[in-house]
Amino acid sequence: MLKNPFLKIILFPFYLIYLFLINFRNFLYTSGFFRIKKLNKPVISIGNLTAGGTGKTPFAIYLAEKLVQEFGLKPCILSRGYKRKNESETVSVEEDCPYLKCGDEPVLIKKRLKDEACVIVGKNRYKGGLLGERECKCDVHILDDGFQHRKLYRDIDICLLDCTNPFGNGKLLPYGILREPVFEIKRADIVILTRSKYGKNVPLLKKTVSELNPHAVIFEANLEISHFYQPAKNRVIALEDMQDKTVISFSAIGNPLSFKADLITAGLNVLKSFSFPDHTVPSPHKLETLNSIAFEEQVDFIVATEKDWIKLREEKVLEIFGEKLTICISSMFLSGEKDLLKFLEVNINDKRNN
Repeated sequence: MLKNPFLKIILFPFYLIYLFLINFRNFLYTSGFFRIKKLNKPVISIGNLTAGGTGKTPFAIYLAEKLVQEFGLKPCILSRGYKRKNESETVSVEEDCPYLKCGDEPVLIKKRLKDEACVIVGKNRYKGGLLGERECKCDVHILDDGFQHRKLYRDIDICLLDCTNPFGNGKLLPYGILREPVFEIKRADIVILTRSKYGKNVPLLKKTVSELNPHAVIFEANLEISHFYQPAKNRVIALEDMQDKTVISFSAIGNPLSFKADLITAGLNVLKSFSFPDHTVPSPHKLETLNSIAFEEQVDFIVATEKDWIKLREEKVLEIFGEKLTICISSMFLSGEKDLLKFLEVNINDKRNN
């Protein structure tokens, strides 16, 4: 978000052009002027209105697990694989795929879901979907970060809103955090209010969403820490064994403040917390600095996210942190889960059949 007044003045004409183009593009797709490609299997899109983290990756994992456990379906997650070397290349992701080839989030999703789902990365999501249908024999697609990817037909559109900052200041990038105007939430079939336990006025947000989209089904969701993993010893540490431990934390995710809040809520004593740009790997010098701070503060552990570990495991990070490094493992939990499952069961093929 821009803070420099001079830049705000300079970029204002471009902001107006961007606003016009976004609205005009959505109009062309909605009116049918732009062609939308349709895969053979149903598509459930997960996305958001804003830049930054709203919990799309944990929710994609949650949704895929439910499709497997409740309906016996094999999902195929379609992702662009942001920040990898060649985003135009279509790749079937494996657990040991280097993050620079497949992207950190797709590798994390594959690591969690294993053979129960396939994960395809590529800029052309239609091409990736055909690959998933042909080689993985999938039953349903999950389009990751797909709310603005209107080239691909979706049977169900899910939009995630972060309760701690759902719309920012209400302005589009770069003046705000919105990718498109707030009223475009009218396209969503389901709205998930993530981090609802940290929201200041969730009932008011629900009312706002209902006014913008009376047909959307609204659910609340939260990330909850399940356990920790200590790579140096290859062991799991129970949550209760980490409570009251003194730690410093660091992350390179979309919403680092929520990570710190989750650790504190879980009962850890977080002395200091450090954040880096999303999808990046801190330099060895910065990691050495973190380790020095941990030594000076005499903390019990240095805690990072599971997404960060996907990248760090390819670096020589254990030579720096040793046994102090622990990885926080979290999962998404949804209120009204039975209602969501019922909605999916009824609607997953409904639009296509009609």
